[in-house]
Amino acid sequence: MSQQARLDALALAGDLPGVLLDAKRLAASAPGVHGRRRSGQGEAFWQYRDHRAEDGARMVDWRRSARGDRYFVREREREASQTAWFWMDPDAGFNWTSDPARTTKLRRAQTIALALATLLTRGGERVGAIGIAPRAGQRAVERLAMDFTTPAREAPPPPRSCIIFLSDFYAPVETWRDRLTACADAGASGALVMVADPAEEDFPFRGRTLFLEPGGRREMLLGRAEAAREIYADRLETHRRAIRALGAEFGFPALLHRTDHGAAPALAMLISLVAERFA
Repeated sequence: MSQQARLDALALAGDLPGVLLDAKRLAASAPGVHGRRRSGQGEAFWQYRDHRAEDGARMVDWRRSARGDRYFVREREREASQTAWFWMDPDAGFNWTSDPARTTKLRRAQTIALALATLLTRGGERVGAIGIAPRAGQRAVERLAMDFTTPAREAPPPPRSCIIFLSDFYAPVETWRDRLTACADAGASGALVMVADPAEEDFPFRGRTLFLEPGGRREMLLGRAEAAREIYADRLETHRRAIRALGAEFGFPALLHRTDHGAAPALAMLISLVAERFA
């Protein structure tokens, strides 16, 4: 890890209590995730259902059936937990905001991810960052938050897994095609959470404007920035369509979230996507 990466990690770690608090508040206002409640070989009671002919007499719960004129089967809950994996964009441009009074894209992505992880662990699932062992239980979310302070690893996707990618997705389309192809080959699916700053969406710049690459050395000076707005918007939309198409092709539906909007709707949509994956 470079010296700058270490400094960035320390800065993020120092902000962890605030991020965790934001995530806890966000999770408190969201519906839970109950993807693992299915019949199976566990010990815990789940539900009664009507007896079917193929069940046979040995499956009848005679105590429950004695209360009426129907036969019932007692189902147990499947206890095998599942794992949600998170990939957080390590690019310097993701840790950026156009307004110091507003959260960065990275912090908002961390908040949404940790809120989802909070709900998942409450439901008995495991959570983990790609390339690091997943965890369950009360401390799992705190440890996941710590894992987010180190750059995301380009590790092989876990087989038949649920992976949530959080990024601005400005990397070339082919980069994402390669990444999602590897996931599909491993039988993985999940979701793409596209986090954007309002300045990236609206391009509010006018007049002589110098654009600097976050964490890089490239720069661009425009004499009349407003003249580039339409071209910029067209290119952004073309790129977004390509990313969404890739996601649909490989089983990773995409959702877009702006950092000047509340995080609750994005979390609710992500919950529905993950619940479908775990169902």
